[in-house]
Amino acid sequence: MSDENFGKSMANAVDAEITAFRTLQEEIQKLRTDQQLLMQQQSENEMVKQELDLVDSSGGDGQVYKLVGPVLMKNELGDAKQTVEQRLELITGELKKVEKSIKEKEEKASEKAKKVQEMQSAMQKAAVEAAKAAAQQAAA
Repeated sequence: MSDENFGKSMANAVDAEITAFRTLQEEIQKLRTDQQLLMQQQSENEMVKQELDLVDSSGGDGQVYKLVGPVLMKNELGDAKQTVEQRLELITGELKKVEKSIKEKEEKASEKAKKVQEMQSAMQKAAVEAAKAAAQQAAA
C-alpha cells in the first residue's frame, strides 16, 4: 500500500512540474510576442529617423508635421528628431529587458524539463523494481 502512495505522490509531483513547465512556456511565448512588437516599433522609428535625417541634410525648408488626433500640427525638426531618439532609446531598453526575461525563463524551463525527465526515469525504475518484487513474491 505504501508503494502505491509513493507512486501517486511521485506522479503528482511530476504533474506539478509539468504544469510549471507549461506555464513557463506560455510566459516565454508572450514575451516573444512582446519582443516582436518592440522590434517592429524599433524598425518603424529607425525609418522615421532616416527620413528626418534626409529632411535635415537636404538643407531646404523641410517641414515636419505631427499627427495629433485628427489634426496635423507643425513640429520643429529638432524636436521631432529628439522625440524619435528618445523613443528609440526607450524601445531599445525595453527590448533588452524582454530578451533578458526570455533568456531567464528559457533557462528555468530547461531546468524544469530536465527535472521532469529525471522524475519520470525514477518512476519507471521504481515501477520496474516493484514489478520484479511482485513477480518474486508470486513465484515464492
